[in-house]
Amino acid sequence: MSAKVENLEKNVVKIDITIDAKEAQKAYNSTVSRMSQHVNIPGFRKGKAPKNVVEKFIGAERIKVQVVEDLFPREFAKAVEENKLELAIQPSIESFNFEEGKDLTIIAKAEVKPEVTLGEYKNQTIEFEAYKVPENALELELDSIRSRFATVKPIEEDRAANDKDLAVIDFEGFVNGEPIERGAGKNYTLDLGHSNFIPGFAEGIVGHKKGEEFMIDVTFPTDYSEEKLKGAKAQFKINLHELKERILPELNDELAKKVGKFETAEDLKKDITNYLEESSKIENDKRKMEAIFNKVLEEAKIDIQDAMIQREIDAVFAETRQAAESQGHDWNKIVDAQGKDKVDAQAKEEAIRRIKNSLIIEKIAKEEGIKIEQGDIVEQVSQIAQAYRTTPQEILKEVTKNHHFFTAITQQAAIKKVNDILLNNNTFVAK
Repeated sequence: MSAKVENLEKNVVKIDITIDAKEAQKAYNSTVSRMSQHVNIPGFRKGKAPKNVVEKFIGAERIKVQVVEDLFPREFAKAVEENKLELAIQPSIESFNFEEGKDLTIIAKAEVKPEVTLGEYKNQTIEFEAYKVPENALELELDSIRSRFATVKPIEEDRAANDKDLAVIDFEGFVNGEPIERGAGKNYTLDLGHSNFIPGFAEGIVGHKKGEEFMIDVTFPTDYSEEKLKGAKAQFKINLHELKERILPELNDELAKKVGKFETAEDLKKDITNYLEESSKIENDKRKMEAIFNKVLEEAKIDIQDAMIQREIDAVFAETRQAAESQGHDWNKIVDAQGKDKVDAQAKEEAIRRIKNSLIIEKIAKEEGIKIEQGDIVEQVSQIAQAYRTTPQEILKEVTKNHHFFTAITQQAAIKKVNDILLNNNTFVAK
């Protein structure tokens, strides 16, 4: 076999493959024999008909097409390896010439990945927006824990509701005097300080006493999920039955033992402090990574072909649409609301960013001689298992079933190694 590669348009090559006549004939005869096993030719048992009879029955051209389809993947793979081509997608056969006793020639076209020219990605001084743990972070975490173990009791005193109370209410909503569909409820307990109701609803209850009936005015958000209520002014009739309050437990050793494997409240505080510090480090590493990668991205020169961009745009649209519809949203309405031109422009920008990111990571991995070993795969599998609350064995089962899953895990392992190189070989200065 011999192959000749010719550059055509941007990132597209033509490959002329020539297969020796003897090898081509051998493949042809083998294909005739194999195909004869699967056809019923009158007067002959399967696989016993002479070659000329099989050719006449099946058709010589159909047999030749099958030979080319069988030989092409292997011979093309050799051409790719010999010429060090990096394919963007699988190739297509443009034409072939096959006559018995003569060399078989196949002409194919293939789209290759764009060449990436990197700027300096090591020994740089990079500024980044540093994350700092808020001074009251420990206090907020402890308050959150106390809230989880809080008890609730009715408020006996005759006082007005405040934003720390729970209110038990009946409510009924109206727009232009007409009842709102699914806009009523009875004996509903509403947390006045952490309400997910319409803005202004909980606030309208604050200041009222149990036993009161009153009206509150609110306006539905312009991005409300129900079309006919977007931006609508509404009135809600409220009957306030009862007020309750949360009683937070003391922060003591007893509470610490309820929270987890802690002996004392001090142990709990130390654990939270360690968690906050680790979270801060993870966040700052992420910000450092973004800062250096943005610099590498800005300085990289990559000439991406339109076909590659369009494929990624299609992928972006497919993912975005699926995500929207899985949440019950109408994709066409989303596009109409945002404007098709804007949606198209955003998808193209995202597609180009994804392609560049992927190509840059591949280029750095190649420059640094990064190899993915068994331990790297095991580490990724363990992390995925932890995220999905399953066992590494279960993830490995899925990996063996799905080649794309394995490829994704390998890519994640490569990304991690590239990130480590960028983080460990540059100096980062907090702004």
